[in-house]
Amino acid sequence: MIKRTKRRSKYFAPQNDHAKHCCDHDGCNEAGEYRAPKDRRLKEYYWFCLKHVQEYNSKWNYFDGEEEDATEEETKRHFRFGSHIKYNFGFDADGNFRFYDEYRSDYSVIKESRFTKEERKCLEIMELSIDDLTESSLKKHYKKVVKKYHPDLNPDNKDAEEKFKILSTSYKSLLAKVKYL
Repeated sequence: MIKRTKRRSKYFAPQNDHAKHCCDHDGCNEAGEYRAPKDRRLKEYYWFCLKHVQEYNSKWNYFDGEEEDATEEETKRHFRFGSHIKYNFGFDADGNFRFYDEYRSDYSVIKESRFTKEERKCLEIMELSIDDLTESSLKKHYKKVVKKYHPDLNPDNKDAEEKFKILSTSYKSLLAKVKYL
């Protein structure tokens, strides 16, 4: 059999209070059906009729009684959670790492291994090398090559039209790859 434990203290739940109240406003004898807080702690309440609760709530200010000398910084600090320590996650690989400089020349080998055969073929079509490949250089070079093979500039050359189509597809695939490098 499970033994129930008693609560150590009763919790405040005025909404469960089924007692009938009279309006707390002076001179009013109507039923007090609506509650309104007495202070900022929100533990004690007045009971008013509809007319007087609306009047009371329109005048009541939660921040009355708060120190006005508190600066903005103090109020921000009051609501801040966590530590004042700033952590750096990660690091810049090109930063102050002297040991990295001796391996820097081998970076092109690592960069070449990131490209598939199709992407290397696209580089050949675009007449680019892997070392010069950046997003801005790819866009500039594409503009130059497209002007050379554009069908409007070469109306009687059918090979230029095919070359233009191949250039545009290879440019799109390389641009997608360069964005992730």
